[in-house]
Amino acid sequence: MPGIARPDLLVVVGLAVFGLVFAVISSPHSYLILAYAGSEKAAEDVGFYYAANAAGRLIGILLSGIMTQTGGLQACLWGSAAMLRICLALTILLPVDAAVRRIPA
Repeated sequence: MPGIARPDLLVVVGLAVFGLVFAVISSPHSYLILAYAGSEKAAEDVGFYYAANAAGRLIGILLSGIMTQTGGLQACLWGSAAMLRICLALTILLPVDAAVRRIPA
């Protein structure tokens, strides 16, 4: 990274900020998973979500490794940005009415 005196420090601080944001977002994220699952077959829906999440993490790790090996850290970060855009586009397509469901007590 040209122009940056300590790129190693930038990466560590960037990852720490990412980890903090990831931890804070986890709680509402778990709530939304249950809200979208609804009450009927909620366990099946949540189980499918976690299986898909695990598969996505595995694929993400493999792709990030390939991108880092072929194009370095910069290629990995650009690939991550592209995946975030795809995720945002898919999130916009989610049905709105599911967000108003309530989790039964």
